[in-house]
Amino acid sequence: GDHDDHSDEEGDHDDHGEEELGRFDPHSWLDPLSYRAQAALVRDALIEAFPEGEADFTANAEAYMAELLTLHEEFSSALAACEAKDIAANHNAYAYMAERYDLQFVTVHGLDPEGEPTAADIAEVVETIEEGDISIFYVEEFTDPDSVSSLVEQSKSDTMPEGVTLMTLHTMELPPKDSNDGYVDLMKENLDNILAGMTC
Repeated sequence: GDHDDHSDEEGDHDDHGEEELGRFDPHSWLDPLSYRAQAALVRDALIEAFPEGEADFTANAEAYMAELLTLHEEFSSALAACEAKDIAANHNAYAYMAERYDLQFVTVHGLDPEGEPTAADIAEVVETIEEGDISIFYVEEFTDPDSVSSLVEQSKSDTMPEGVTLMTLHTMELPPKDSNDGYVDLMKENLDNILAGMTC
């Protein structure tokens, strides 16, 4: 009997863990300042593990953290000028970015891009697109355009006969298609793509 009780408790614990994951967006690196804080943690861990490399680790981290601060300032100043800050996207991966730069994301999928959206989910996003005069719908780098074709179809209107235009917002969960693209490059592309879809 005791053994069964124990496994039940473990089961409850696992469910709770999954529930926690489902509620929180893990993509903290899409906020350059959060990513900068993570770089500092990596630096400290490297110094602890390899004390002889402290000077190099410190210098490299400082240079990179300065780059991330500049990136944040670019986002901040560019987006501050935008009037409408509504963004329609496929996947709810942008909570940290939204929080930092006061953006409003409406998404078809929740935190799990593999999940199947309901007709109501799609209808809600299409309604936001129409009400907010949104012309661009953001997908991740590896999204199959066919998977959002019904949304594009439903967004067609007199003012947008072709429906919304698809553009990429990199989430950087997978290695980039071009191995030369680093974090800062992809984030700058994200910024350009966001600005393309907003009234700034």
